[in-house]
Amino acid sequence: MKIRFKIGMALLCFFLIQSTKTNAQTFNSNLATMLQDSLTGMVAMFTNTQGITASVYIPGQGLWEGAAGNSYPGQPLTTDMVVGLASNSKLYTAVMMLKLQENGIFDLDDPISNWLAPIPNVNPAITIRQLLNHKSGISDPFFSTALLDTINAHPTQVYTPAMVFAWLGAPTCAPGTCYQYSNINYILAGMIAQNATGIPIAQLIRDSILNPLGLDSTFYDVEEPITGNIAHRWEGGIDLNSISRVSLNTAGGPAGSMFATAGEVAQWYHALMSGQVINQNSYNEMITFSPLGNYGLGIQSASILGHTYWGHSGGTVGYRSKVMYDECMGTTVVGIANNSEAAEQGITALLFRIVWDNVPSCPGSIIGTNSVCPGETGITYSVPSVLHATSYVWTLPSGVIGFSNTNSITVDFSMSAVSGNISVCGNSNFGVGPAVTFPVVVNTVPTGITITGDSLIIADSSANSYQWINCNTNNPIAGETGQIFEPTVPGNYAVILTRGTCVDTSACSAINFSGTESYDAENISIYPNPSNGMIKLNTGNFEIEKLEVINQLGQVVYQTTISPNEINLSSQVKGTYYFKLYSDHQVIARKVIIQ
Repeated sequence: MKIRFKIGMALLCFFLIQSTKTNAQTFNSNLATMLQDSLTGMVAMFTNTQGITASVYIPGQGLWEGAAGNSYPGQPLTTDMVVGLASNSKLYTAVMMLKLQENGIFDLDDPISNWLAPIPNVNPAITIRQLLNHKSGISDPFFSTALLDTINAHPTQVYTPAMVFAWLGAPTCAPGTCYQYSNINYILAGMIAQNATGIPIAQLIRDSILNPLGLDSTFYDVEEPITGNIAHRWEGGIDLNSISRVSLNTAGGPAGSMFATAGEVAQWYHALMSGQVINQNSYNEMITFSPLGNYGLGIQSASILGHTYWGHSGGTVGYRSKVMYDECMGTTVVGIANNSEAAEQGITALLFRIVWDNVPSCPGSIIGTNSVCPGETGITYSVPSVLHATSYVWTLPSGVIGFSNTNSITVDFSMSAVSGNISVCGNSNFGVGPAVTFPVVVNTVPTGITITGDSLIIADSSANSYQWINCNTNNPIAGETGQIFEPTVPGNYAVILTRGTCVDTSACSAINFSGTESYDAENISIYPNPSNGMIKLNTGNFEIEKLEVINQLGQVVYQTTISPNEINLSSQVKGTYYFKLYSDHQVIARKVIIQ
């Protein structure tokens, strides 16, 4: 077994994430009314359901919270009441284990024997990942009446994991060969987290998830103070509020002891699924659903009427919970009941169906060009018709001009337009749906040119092609299509630059050869030309102060302050090079081809 050690509070700085309390948004009033009316009617219909607190989070609309039924006679259940999440606690634990892996504390594929002493009926070769996806083969005594009857008979007993393990039966299969849902898996995961860090799993979740997200009504029961007003829990028509939860929730621990409002559960899912809690690799691991049970890490994939969703169910003494998340729409629906016999799964599914049947669905891909030039006009973008949308909302980058409330828009790109995302979402009487984005690059062609030694003109290197022109005649100069131009006569010159589909022309520059360069210096020879890269120089009486060799990109690839007899440029790429020889009173340029 690996030596256990304590990392202490310094570890927690690695786990901090930004606060994601929902910003003020406007939830559609028509949809809110439909959801609340349906919730009220369904709770009244299912008489065994004491009460349900529910929430819906929709990107672009924000959070809706509703409640129906009673906490106890005379006290309606309200949205600010906290309720037991039962097995919906497992996702908090699984995400905490992923965050520990991200920070190198352990690997999910480590055997649990690295962190735990031997436990009867627990195979030491089980990996941490197999605990989290319920493929360990460990049985579950919580499904037996013997353990639950003992817990209920001694409600104030503080249970340790060892006390729970005493009820553990033989494994149901070898690790990795079957799906066997077991609360013991998550109790063991919590033990590993504490052994690896020296910090209880409740505190890790608090400091690394709940506090940074601002989820101040969510807490780990027994180990943390109660925050908010707890809804009374019911079972068999009996109000259990006066009966201690200590035995139940110390026994279940990280498998089922979290409490929260329904609204904060929806906000938790939104933060997690939008990439604000764990990195992309961890997210991909979390949603890798095994064919054995369709279970990921703390989350399960399921379907309703052919529509796939992610989430979890939970049940404990006096509470039942259901979470449904639509990956495409980014929508979360939560229902938590304060009665063990509640119909919370059907009621939550109905709320999910209301959103699904009324809010505009996910748009398909935007079709259009993703590369444009400043000043282009009449560019059209479109998206396939969106289910349930009666109109569309387009968002454009700065400097892009256009308006449409249909699934197609024609825009103009002003000269000041910038690159960015074009986005669109469907709209209806029940609010906006999710948006799809399309990146657009607005190309520009820098038109700056540099004159060196009154003889060479160098254009900006970011263009794809060049054509030099004589400004006096406004005609292109035949054959001059490189980045560097060497005029042979005085005049005014400019260059037409192209990048992609964008074309622009530089300002004209005057070249006068103001006595600084001599083209009749016949006593200077550079040969052979063309050359294979071994180039000889004969400078005669020309006293060189500096020699530069410039490539077609305007880069100096060789320079010296002496007068060499031979230069080796065989390592350079084939093409045109310019030799510039400087003296105290003139500059001479020569063009050499290396082939």
